[in-house]
Amino acid sequence: MATLQDVARLAGVSAMTVSNVINGRAGKVSAATTARVMAAVEEVGYVPNASARSLASSASRIIALVYGAAPGRAALGSPYESLFVGACEERARDGGFALMLCGATRVTETIDQLRSWNVAGAVVMATTITTPRDFANRVTAPTVFVDAYEDLDDISYVNIDDVGGARLVGEKIAALGHRHVAFVGPSTVGSGVVRARLDGLRQGLAEYGVSLERRDVFLAEVDFEQGRAFAHRLAQGRSEITAVFASGDFLALGIVAGLRQCGLNVPGDVSVVGFDGLDISTYTDPPLTTVRQSVRDKATTAVDYLIEAIGGDEPILRGTVLPVTWAPGATLAGPPGPAAARAGAAT
Repeated sequence: MATLQDVARLAGVSAMTVSNVINGRAGKVSAATTARVMAAVEEVGYVPNASARSLASSASRIIALVYGAAPGRAALGSPYESLFVGACEERARDGGFALMLCGATRVTETIDQLRSWNVAGAVVMATTITTPRDFANRVTAPTVFVDAYEDLDDISYVNIDDVGGARLVGEKIAALGHRHVAFVGPSTVGSGVVRARLDGLRQGLAEYGVSLERRDVFLAEVDFEQGRAFAHRLAQGRSEITAVFASGDFLALGIVAGLRQCGLNVPGDVSVVGFDGLDISTYTDPPLTTVRQSVRDKATTAVDYLIEAIGGDEPILRGTVLPVTWAPGATLAGPPGPAAARAGAAT
């Protein structure tokens, strides 16, 4: 394995000069010498030691991606999470950083881990049990939060219009004549995203005089099998419900599959609407009606904000709410019976 000394001998310079060049201190070295060193690095195939470089500088070239880790649940196993991580990694790499995944179970341990790695900054999926402001202050490195709904005046964040997207769902469902609607998603305790989507649905339904009863809010993780299990329960005991809004596409697809297994037609008997607009939702039969967000835009914006903060002399706080769009599929129509004729065709 090639060493720093091998590069120095080939380039005809000192080991310190090589170190200055590969650690970004080329301002101390002439352009000609820098070019000679880099040519030698390539020729001998020298790969700098990342840990040594981290210790040699005030901060590493590592960006941490902090996500919620739960026992018995595959880390980053959902299609949404996979897309988000992939887009973050690509953007970080383009900016000269490496992405480190950090599963958060205990806040103190997570913060200690980030400090021990001397990370340059962190993108935090809003999954920590502490407030974003407290988390950012304790990490001390630049931090950008994704899907955060607290302390927005004091943090950098990237959100999407969860309330507006879900409000649109409520309006579309109610305008078609549905009066008995269910919401399915994870607990709203500690999840600003789910709470925002539930609030938005209620607002959209209320525009048409429809209320969402507490008994019609069901708990389920955004998981295909949990969606299918919910559909079986719905088919067996809640025949008055004619439309279901699921907080995520993967959950919605499971609900569609489960309803069809029970002999119900989607959307003839029960309409189903999702949220996220994942590519898989367009490949199913029938294609899922959903609200589309750009996962790539969310990820790249978060990393861009972070790199900007890392490179700044003063702390930079940036925040944005990205738009969502309606993605008509074939799982939403008017309710069965006379109301369907009054409401019209599917939207």
